[in-house]
Amino acid sequence: MLATIASITSAQTPADPHPKTLIVTHKLPEFGDLKHKTYEQLVIELALEKTQQRVGAFEMVPVNVISRTHAVAALNQNLYQNFVMVLSYEDALLESGNLIYIPFPVELGALSYRICYANNKLATQVQEIDSLQELKAYKVGVGAGWVDAKILQHNGVQIVEGSNITGLFRMTQAGRVDLFCPSPSEYFHELREEKSAALQLDNKLALYYPLPKFLFAHKSSKPLLDRIQKGIEIAYKDGSYQQLWDENQGQAITRAELGKRNFIKLENPFISTLDDDYKQYLFNPLAQ
Repeated sequence: MLATIASITSAQTPADPHPKTLIVTHKLPEFGDLKHKTYEQLVIELALEKTQQRVGAFEMVPVNVISRTHAVAALNQNLYQNFVMVLSYEDALLESGNLIYIPFPVELGALSYRICYANNKLATQVQEIDSLQELKAYKVGVGAGWVDAKILQHNGVQIVEGSNITGLFRMTQAGRVDLFCPSPSEYFHELREEKSAALQLDNKLALYYPLPKFLFAHKSSKPLLDRIQKGIEIAYKDGSYQQLWDENQGQAITRAELGKRNFIKLENPFISTLDDDYKQYLFNPLAQ
């Protein structure tokens, strides 16, 4: 399945009869109920469970990392034991030489597709946007430190940065930004959380830019990433990975009716050194 799996599976050593419990640090959700398991956490747990009988037990330990910038710093400095998290890939992440990743797109490309929430005063105007040039007339909300900000700016789009997804929805409602374009799963999750908010989904506009998201860790946690990668391979082959993805990503993509939307495609120049092997696992909702 994955390019480096062979190095993991080639040596079949006997299991330790008294293995220690593996501590794995994961990031708490940025918004919503902190007790709610994120898709990221569910993927890690699924992979570790697939290898548990052979390798041993594990324990998930949460850590509250405020932003992507802080998370990357924590990974680079190896602040937490076996800290592993999903990050949008960009070439710059590898410049320090401290980080490693599993070359498997954990969301199968779902976050490359964006649907937009518009400020109510602009709802009619937004319906008419069908080109990048027209999009440039509007201010688009984006999270501070997100790769999305760089991608949008590279394509000439005006941006306003917010601290998190919940804040960006509220900034759009207040008119501080014209548009906020999260992924379908993020949009519908926030719609459930903000029950009192008059969130109106634009039903015509959609953005697309390649944004592969991988599991990253410090290089000292390579044994953990090797185990997770092997677990993902098992889960992908037996169908349990696709089932988890459908429950957390696929249903929202179906609900967004992407095939009926005007797509604006943006260039992502920050993945120029990334090997194309990951693309074989991408889901194409427009082909359905």
